[in-house]
Amino acid sequence: MSYEEKDILVLPEATDAFGWLNWRLYNRYCERGEAGLMENLGFPPMYFYKKYKISFPRRHAEFEYFSPVSPENLIDLHVKVKRVGNTSITLSFRFYKRNRGQSKRMLSGEAEVTIVAYDHRILQKTELPNELVESIRRVYPEAFSP
Repeated sequence: MSYEEKDILVLPEATDAFGWLNWRLYNRYCERGEAGLMENLGFPPMYFYKKYKISFPRRHAEFEYFSPVSPENLIDLHVKVKRVGNTSITLSFRFYKRNRGQSKRMLSGEAEVTIVAYDHRILQKTELPNELVESIRRVYPEAFSP
């Protein structure tokens, strides 16, 4: 199970001065993908915060862009779990673009984002909640390889 979102509209206000999708929007798409993946794993927004006072801030992010995106394009987003550690999860994102009205798509970018479990009670990182780890293990056993 991964998370996919198709036909994301690229609005003109989401572009830079040259008419290309602004890099900040890729971050937003990653956040949408993180939330969607958690939902697919059975955890609604704020679940871990309400239950354990744990949130998942981004610790590291890498982006690689292959082809510019404009408002004439639609974006398909694909997210999967790449690696699980004791306190962090690394997610892999792929962004595909296609022209409106066409089915052929092209890889426009990739990202890798590491989120870390942060306990708001003790104000430091903490181990991932067991129920999250077990849910990921059922779907992505390869993410636990050393």
